Amino acid sequence: MVIINHYPSSCGILGIIRAGNAPSIRGSDVVEAISTVKYRGVGLGAGYAAVRINGHGKYRVGLFAVNEYYNDVENLITEHLGISGAKVTNIRVKGKVGKVIDAEYELEGVDGNVDDIMNIINDRLWELGGIGRVYYWGRHITVFKGIGHPDEVAKVYGVNNYEADAWIAHTRFPTNSPGHLPYWSHPFALNDIAIVHNGELSSYGVNAVHLGTTMGVRGLVGTDSEAVAYIFNYLVKVIGLDIETAVKVLVNPSLRGITDPWLIRLLNEYRWARLDGPFTIIMLMHHADDVYLIALADRFKLRPVVVGYDGQYYYAASEEAEIRAISPNARVWTLAPGGYLIVSLKRGVVSWGRPREQLDVFFPTRSFPRQSDGDAINAKGLDYREINEEILRRIMNGSRLVKVINVNGQRFIGVNLPRYKLKDVRIEIYGTPGNALANLNNGVEFVVYGNAQDNVADTMHDGKVIIHGDARDVLGQTFQGGKIFVRGNAGNRVGVQMREYSSKRPYLVIGGRVDDYLGEYMAGGVIMVLGIDAYRAGKEIELTGNYVGSGMVGGRIYVRGKVDYSKVGLAPSRHEIKVLVEALKEEGYPEDTLNEWLSRVLQVSHVPRPMADYRELNEDEVRELKPVLMDYARELNIDENLIDDLIGEKYTVIKPGIKGFSTQSYRGFE
Repeated sequence: MVIINHYPSSCGILGIIRAGNAPSIRGSDVVEAISTVKYRGVGLGAGYAAVRINGHGKYRVGLFAVNEYYNDVENLITEHLGISGAKVTNIRVKGKVGKVIDAEYELEGVDGNVDDIMNIINDRLWELGGIGRVYYWGRHITVFKGIGHPDEVAKVYGVNNYEADAWIAHTRFPTNSPGHLPYWSHPFALNDIAIVHNGELSSYGVNAVHLGTTMGVRGLVGTDSEAVAYIFNYLVKVIGLDIETAVKVLVNPSLRGITDPWLIRLLNEYRWARLDGPFTIIMLMHHADDVYLIALADRFKLRPVVVGYDGQYYYAASEEAEIRAISPNARVWTLAPGGYLIVSLKRGVVSWGRPREQLDVFFPTRSFPRQSDGDAINAKGLDYREINEEILRRIMNGSRLVKVINVNGQRFIGVNLPRYKLKDVRIEIYGTPGNALANLNNGVEFVVYGNAQDNVADTMHDGKVIIHGDARDVLGQTFQGGKIFVRGNAGNRVGVQMREYSSKRPYLVIGGRVDDYLGEYMAGGVIMVLGIDAYRAGKEIELTGNYVGSGMVGGRIYVRGKVDYSKVGLAPSRHEIKVLVEALKEEGYPEDTLNEWLSRVLQVSHVPRPMADYRELNEDEVRELKPVLMDYARELNIDENLIDDLIGEKYTVIKPGIKGFSTQSYRGFE
């Protein structure tokens, strides 16, 4: 079994589209939102793409050219456009980015698709040593990108004063391609499509080779977003797939559970277009007289993404703080692993990013207490170092209750606190703390009046973390002492590598639901998933995603209600096993041999598949867990009578498997 870690975003991505008759979106709001990512210190490249449904009146082409070769580049473009019948009517220099000139060409006489001629131009410019780059073209899209932080790039181009129906934005920390020229800054755009991404495509080589053979695209700069833009353009605007079907191909879903023969055929026919690797992608496009915002996550959800809606605008972002910068009270939820959001300006929501029933029950609009300034630390405008220094100063001066207000996206809060005399310290956080809150906590009580971003309480040894809203991905990684209480939901890979010692047992209680890989590689401690809102609504909805307890060797997981055993551990795909068995039978393998082989396969590698038991809690479990749940209720202002009711419910109890134990011998699921 290969351990694939979830990594937080190294690049910030953001998308916004207006709903119905809502006003146009101001560039100043987009700049403010994407600039929250500056708390990470990134900003070696940034950019924006804006789409207007009514277009610009004329066809536009954006061009970068190295200053000393500008005339050569201009002549090359004019010559090739002339061959296609297009005529340049105006050239405007938008700005200068170091040694690169950024110019915009207005054309007339563009009657059809000019992708081929633009590809030829870019191929030729690349052959000449990268002396220039056509970086967008279309009637409805405008792209602004350069080197620097988002607010710096926005200032060069006057983005703050621009308005549009939909936007995407990006701030970059380059890892796999250069950052010294704006060629590699995002977004990547063509034919009224623009794309930003976070992560990396392990399928890039296959994708790029087939783009060359299928579309003649050879002069790629080597960045994943550009390849995705070309693939999506091909699927939708060349061969004519509808947008949702094209997105399904990109997401590259597992064949497990797919029954639609048309989709299976497409996934096989266009397998070169399927994306693999850890990625989150946000796309913006004008198509068929409509504008679309699309966000998608890889099927293992190895990069973060949240989406939201506030009645006027729909959002997608790598960090919730970006959404909160524009709309503090928006309803925000996570994409499901392999999920996608599709919003149309004219049609509204095409896909919500997860099943609608989950969204309605588990992701309501939440309200949280607000703290007046008083003696609180005002985090607005502060980075995490300044916040942590002030928290530490107050604690060392004797304060045992520290309040921090206006928190939005600052990471690493509380990681600098000493590992002594902290058991009576309580830190209240009002807002949305960024990643890595309370990491290495050794006794402090952290209370969050809001949602919390990824990687909370990593390697926590003692104390409490109490979250009145939702937690996101990788909550409680290597959690080994204390309590984590979440009133709402948690995301992917919750409780990964939890462990316990003779004198310490960690407890993690989720009041809502979780996504995939709950308790992965768990070695100790207790996880409980309660589904309170579903219980109150009287709805039987499964509270977990897939692969619960994969690789677990210790600890216990309690999930209220019945969890299908196919979701426990890394169960092999029934479809794939069926196909393989049928093939082996055709090869003449005897039935006894196949049965023995199947029993070995179902053991799933050297770590036995976890056992699951659907039952009521026994007396020892009630004696242990009830005090924890009562503490949970007190901290989160939940009626203690509800805890009595929940204690009496049935749970799927998941424990480590036993070597040689038949994975079919689980109880309560027949």
